[in-house]
Amino acid sequence: MYNIDKDFETISSNFQKIKQLSPVIEKAARVCVEAIKHGNKIMFCGNGGSAADSQHLAAELVGRYKINRPAINSVALTTDTSILTAVGNDFGYDTIFERQVEGIGKKGDVLVGLSTSGNSRNVLMAMDKAKSIGITTIAFTGEKGGKMKEQADFTINVPSDTTNHIQEMHIAVGHIICGIIEKECSPKIKALFLDRDGTINVDYDYTFEIEKFAFIDGILDLCRQAQKKDFKIFVITNQSGVERGYYTLEQMNAFNEHMKNEFKKQGIEITDVYCCPYLEHEDRKPLPGMFLKAKDRYNIDMENSVAVGDKERDSEAALAAGVKRTFLLSKTAKKSQGTIVSGLDDIVL
Repeated sequence: MYNIDKDFETISSNFQKIKQLSPVIEKAARVCVEAIKHGNKIMFCGNGGSAADSQHLAAELVGRYKINRPAINSVALTTDTSILTAVGNDFGYDTIFERQVEGIGKKGDVLVGLSTSGNSRNVLMAMDKAKSIGITTIAFTGEKGGKMKEQADFTINVPSDTTNHIQEMHIAVGHIICGIIEKECSPKIKALFLDRDGTINVDYDYTFEIEKFAFIDGILDLCRQAQKKDFKIFVITNQSGVERGYYTLEQMNAFNEHMKNEFKKQGIEITDVYCCPYLEHEDRKPLPGMFLKAKDRYNIDMENSVAVGDKERDSEAALAAGVKRTFLLSKTAKKSQGTIVSGLDDIVL
């Protein structure tokens, strides 16, 4: 009988050992960051599962890994079947990556070669060509490293000699590097964080009926002012009425969509809405969970962002997340460290 538990034990042990490679992973990531910041690109190549990983990692950079941001210049040399078959047929399979590096590579780029053995001839030839052009090379290999260990500028030889376990660690390391590149190369944005009920719309106490939606006086002017100053607008709202049984998750979402559409009619774009429908949860204000999720996904500069709410817990959550300027629509609040204002017209971004 197949021992699933043993597989998990092996995987767990490998991922504990891989921590020893953190310094070289960090160095490799920094090289990639510098390349992107100077207008260069990152190329990936490998065979079989390593080809799939090459495509996967290039897609994370061109698309999105965690942060919504502009595309990052990256390409997998494993995807163009016309190039692969033409070059393979005319010059030999060993040259399929080398030829592409010669054609599209330039000094300052980075080539990441993936090979579980470290001895894939076509990857080795691509790395040779890269070095002759002035392209930094990074090798993802297995424990022994193979010939790539001696050839690459940086070698990440993960602690296993078993193909599938090597590949498991390769994609994990690749994700870490993508995360660092994305974080360092994505522009930070300023956010205007808004509570919902009582700040954006009239609060009828557990508001969910679309037909009752009405803007609070001054909110549209505040949002227009924010957009002119390049703030992105986020809604951060506790919605415990769901768990209390006052309305459904579907009704909550329908109300939020209606709200976003009403803003859009006024030329205002809501970047995202974060809701906590639970009575006890790390996202529920005054805890900062929803703010931190927005920060991580959109690379938000919290120190230069602004939060507006109508309850002390709104300010407490924002401050806990690192927002320096918070405004509270309240005549009775005493504990809040934020600025207390009588109306939205009193807020200057």
